[in-house]
Amino acid sequence: MEKEQSVRVPAVKSHSFSLENRQKATLTGVSEVIAFDDGQVVLMTGSGEIALTGKGLHVTRLMLEEGEMTVEGQIDSVFYTQKSAGRRLFRLGGK
Repeated sequence: MEKEQSVRVPAVKSHSFSLENRQKATLTGVSEVIAFDDGQVVLMTGSGEIALTGKGLHVTRLMLEEGEMTVEGQIDSVFYTQKSAGRRLFRLGGK
């Protein structure tokens, strides 16, 4: 008799993004912060990797346990990218 095996599929967190007057971005579903400086913020969400670019960017709120993040500054572009193999700065679960 063949034994059944269960396969666990990781749950994908829902993700949302809102932008106010190109000055304040609020994101949910954030699981990792990959990189950030005053010109770029790169993070991982349940929908993939996102990069925000602009000038004077700063993270004003970061709550990885809740998956929430707020970035303020002059936001010029927002785009989804392929997952990078780079080092993560902050990661949900600390692994």
